Amino acid sequence: MPKVKIELKGIETLQREIESQKNLAPVKEVVAKHGALLRKRTQAEMGAAYVRGYSTGATSRSVTDTYTNGGLTAIVAPHTEYFAYLEYGTRFMDAKPTLTPAFNYQKIQFINDLRKLTKK
Repeated sequence: MPKVKIELKGIETLQREIESQKNLAPVKEVVAKHGALLRKRTQAEMGAAYVRGYSTGATSRSVTDTYTNGGLTAIVAPHTEYFAYLEYGTRFMDAKPTLTPAFNYQKIQFINDLRKLTKK
């Protein structure tokens, strides 16, 4: 039975290339940038949408951006218990979406910035 010999040439170069691809710092920067921009845009949308006399600004002040998964995940959310009623409405109140339009705008910018990273 013949012996089969497999020889890999350039394995060191391949390993270096793989290691260089693991640098996620630019991705984390993009996530942080757009997480902060989403928070600011959401707060701006709230300032424009919540203009009734009973509006206190509590929901806008409650919006936070937190980062998990080693900086690869941004979570932007308001923390008032009634935010869902404002965003989606009730049978007595029309919806005043603020987070959804802000997200829909910011996701396009986020994807464009990530695409720029892959072209480098």
